[in-house]
Amino acid sequence: MTEERILGHFQELLVLVSDRTEMHSILAQQRDNWSRLFHSTTTMASVFAATASAVNGAVPAPGLQVVAIVLGVGAAALMALVSKFQPSQLAEEQRHAARFFKRLGADVEATLQVDPRLREEASSYWERSVTTLHALDRAFPLPLTPIVVEKFPKHLRPSKLSGEVDLARPEVKVSRHSHINGWTPSAIEDLKHTAHLLQHSDIPEYVNMANKAKLINLILSITSPLSATAGVVLNMAGCPSVAAAVTVGSLFAHTLTHALQMGAVYEVYRNCAGYYGDVEKSIEQVLRLPVQEREDATIFLHKISMSLGRVPAMTPMVPISNKTAGSLF
Repeated sequence: MTEERILGHFQELLVLVSDRTEMHSILAQQRDNWSRLFHSTTTMASVFAATASAVNGAVPAPGLQVVAIVLGVGAAALMALVSKFQPSQLAEEQRHAARFFKRLGADVEATLQVDPRLREEASSYWERSVTTLHALDRAFPLPLTPIVVEKFPKHLRPSKLSGEVDLARPEVKVSRHSHINGWTPSAIEDLKHTAHLLQHSDIPEYVNMANKAKLINLILSITSPLSATAGVVLNMAGCPSVAAAVTVGSLFAHTLTHALQMGAVYEVYRNCAGYYGDVEKSIEQVLRLPVQEREDATIFLHKISMSLGRVPAMTPMVPISNKTAGSLF
């Protein structure tokens, strides 16, 4: 494939990426609206159910008992629905998707403006960009069903923002006196050290924080609908005063879940781990390319440094004494 044809394909890719960014941005807003709508509806249903129960406890009336039961069932069902789909987490997923697609488009545009002698070989970069596009499509599906990101996975994994590294392809060795494209043994050792820290320190740290957020979210997501259901049962059993207190408690748990947005916090941590995993993958991928096909070493090192929130001019990129590579989050 000629250079001109590949550049034409890149223009088509930029159009697709722009479209994906717009779609995910719209969905993020829509799902954020869902979150607000569910919360306000559940709050009103719970407040009226608790009020009806309390009044029924003071002035017994069969009509009030029926109203309290119906509203309580509705509130419990809405809480269960919110706990299942996690609208705040869905909105956060789409915001991250829009961000990562926007980043892909910006990276392609910036790379195409670099002198061809300094950037990665066009066909290799094209293949990597398309793989990243497909990886993002899989990581952030547009529909709610049947493909959906699991909200409470047993085994949490960082979001996959790029294609897998071909581990069967060995790393390309660089001779001691090599300076092709600026690639020297010291630059490679610096990158290997950074990749090692990302893999064994930064990524596990954020996975661990995501697991803690998931656990808190799971407890709150189970507590609110169960409490609301208990309030309905107590109303049916003829204990309206206790039912009112339990219903208020379920509303408190639901409001706390909405205010803390632990689903969104979980998604943030999961994507932080995915972000650092993507940086680590980019290092692994470039070290497996022939030196002639790589982008200029100085440009690549600066790109990795800034991706990690570090000063580009520093050598080594990450001080040897540091236990983590990233300082961005």
